[in-house]
Amino acid sequence: MSEVVFYGLRILSAVFFIFVAIVSLRFWRRTRFWLPKYAHWLAAIAGVVMLCCLAGAPADAPIRKQGPIANLLFVLVLPAIIYVLFVLYGGQQAAYERRFGIPSLCPHCKLPVPAPHNPDSKPNGKLSDPEQRCPHCGQMFASQVPAETGTRG
Repeated sequence: MSEVVFYGLRILSAVFFIFVAIVSLRFWRRTRFWLPKYAHWLAAIAGVVMLCCLAGAPADAPIRKQGPIANLLFVLVLPAIIYVLFVLYGGQQAAYERRFGIPSLCPHCKLPVPAPHNPDSKPNGKLSDPEQRCPHCGQMFASQVPAETGTRG
């Protein structure tokens, strides 16, 4: 009985993992595969650790009996795990939103638009023309549309 329950939980966790992976990869693709520098540093350190593990393996270890491609894959396993966990656990999305702001939806095409840059950084406090338009559909944002000068009757 307990084996069936654990098997069902394993299938449920696999389905949940696949769902989270699809959602995370959609966001990762939308941000053009951007990752913060510290994620690359962590992966590089992990690669050095795995290289040291490979160099310290005895001559009769199973990994030493394999070819150079297997050795390369052995070294790249831990950096790949770090990248996957960073993306799947939401680190990439949190870092992206901290750096670029939380994206809002364009009222015309309903696609996410990055938050505009800080208006205080401009001398006149106004956004430049590329910041006023949606990068997907080219429409001006509602708050940036110039008011009409005449009255309608």
